[in-house]
Amino acid sequence: MTLRQSLLATTVALGLLAGCSRNATQNQPAESGGTPAAPMETPANDKPVQDQAAKPAQEPGSGGTAAAAPTERGPAVFFVKHSGVRCMAAPCPTYNASRPDRPNEDPLPVTDVDLSALPMSEEKRAGLLEATMHAGIKVEATVETVPNAGPAGAATVLRVSKLVQ
Repeated sequence: MTLRQSLLATTVALGLLAGCSRNATQNQPAESGGTPAAPMETPANDKPVQDQAAKPAQEPGSGGTAAAAPTERGPAVFFVKHSGVRCMAAPCPTYNASRPDRPNEDPLPVTDVDLSALPMSEEKRAGLLEATMHAGIKVEATVETVPNAGPAGAATVLRVSKLVQ
């Protein structure tokens, strides 16, 4: 193996180990390694995060805190903004969904924003997703966890039912 091939292999291996990287223009702090502050974890029993958050006690052997998710089962109002995270493996926490009525809570990392229930054209939906890069959008939505959505684990999908002014 030549020196050039060795360097290339090392660079690729380090890139794969890095996982996700944050956009340099974003002002939000990141933990060491440039990963998002709230890591995505696959639920232990493959049930939606909402069901786990509603449980009153920890399951034996869980060894951690409850998942950061809304405890309500119905729709809630979220402010959605692009997180600036770029990943090498799907699903990627591309968006942050915060609750305006709970300003002290950390935002929920969201992998997908489903706008299919909104009665508008694909161009307008694309414009809404583009707005998350700048000012963000305020929506009424439900949170759904899709287990084993890709190599990076479970996906957190925000299913939007309507836009909020």
